[in-house]
Amino acid sequence: MARERDGHEGRHDDRDEHREDHVLPEVDDDLDVESYERLTGQRRARMVRQRIVFAVVVVLVLAVGGGAYLVYSDRWQPGRTTTPSAAPSTSCVPATPPALLTPGQVTVGVLNGTSRRGLAASVAGELRTRGFVVGTVGNAGTPTGPATAVVTYPEAAVQQAVTVAARFPEVQLVADPAATAVTVSLGDGYQQMLGEGALVTPLPPGSPTC
Repeated sequence: MARERDGHEGRHDDRDEHREDHVLPEVDDDLDVESYERLTGQRRARMVRQRIVFAVVVVLVLAVGGGAYLVYSDRWQPGRTTTPSAAPSTSCVPATPPALLTPGQVTVGVLNGTSRRGLAASVAGELRTRGFVVGTVGNAGTPTGPATAVVTYPEAAVQQAVTVAARFPEVQLVADPAATAVTVSLGDGYQQMLGEGALVTPLPPGSPTC
């Protein structure tokens, strides 16, 4: 019996030695941590690159889409340069006609520049009826031409000239430095004077019309 026990114990010892021979050696944990960190860093770098590529693709898609929309809506055409519009000028102030005087404040001469007899006397009578002071009445030295009437005046009497001219349609105003009084010369285009309720006040020559 003792021999059998010894035999069994011997076999158990052999098994224990054989089991100890197959035990894996311990692995240093620091190497596993380094491998993990290296793998994690590679994954992070790959994710960052993927995000950058995705962002670039999104930007390109938006840019192409926006350009296509602008071209389609005719808001932008490649190769076409736009010329900035000129800023409106604010230096020019339109002139306003002088205020009309009352007819009694104006003395006017009447000349007939046509071949029609008695025209100057007829118009002079109507001007008197409207309250004007009539000066010289007679024939013009030269034909007035196709105009309705031409009102000449010295520079200082522009307001009186405009008051007379407002009674004649399509009248011409002429400032004459040699003139001493306001004179209306009747032309071939004259038909009749304007009514007092339909006066048209002309602008003196040289007035800005912007």
